[in-house]
Amino acid sequence: MDATKKLDLDKYSNDGWGLSHAAFSALQKAMDTLPEIRAIEFGSGFSSQFLLDYAESRQKRLQIDSFDNDAKYKHPDATLVKLVTCSKKSYDAMLEKAEIDWSLFRKRWRKPKSRQKNCFYDIRDYPLKPNYNLAVIDGPHGNGRNFAYLILKNRMKDGFILIDDFNHYDFVETASSLFELEEVMRVESTRDNFVLMKVIGEKTTANKSA
Repeated sequence: MDATKKLDLDKYSNDGWGLSHAAFSALQKAMDTLPEIRAIEFGSGFSSQFLLDYAESRQKRLQIDSFDNDAKYKHPDATLVKLVTCSKKSYDAMLEKAEIDWSLFRKRWRKPKSRQKNCFYDIRDYPLKPNYNLAVIDGPHGNGRNFAYLILKNRMKDGFILIDDFNHYDFVETASSLFELEEVMRVESTRDNFVLMKVIGEKTTANKSA
């Protein structure tokens, strides 16, 4: 395939449960700056296919770890995992310490919903990579997406983070407490909400307190 060929972003149009045309366009421009892509996705589907198509069209090396709890919507190449949950006290403690503690989670039995509390994907036994340079945060639903940053804080030194529905909870604030970030693009409207940020580096103890 011609490395200069532009992707038809309309191919990834969806009913609103996936990334928007504007988000895919922003991701495409960001990835154009990366010599190779080491991606991790929390939430899969259209975005997974977009990453695969992009890498093929640009003839770039792509490594991707993608997780989803919904068999109906997940991409065929994504890893299907169960949701686990914790108490509010445990959630607050992990965010305060900026460390994820899998022993504090238990299996979630109730059906997932859009504003569920303190849930995350059970990926404790998954062999995560040490050096991601692209993260797409589009799941799970609810405030538990913040756990993604605790997992990424020692695994992302540079690259880009895209957060969908960023204004539902304190996703940007949590990410900004762990990484030095530069905002690249923000869309906040009735039908579309995402932010793309460039990772400058991890925050040190000194600049966390600054």
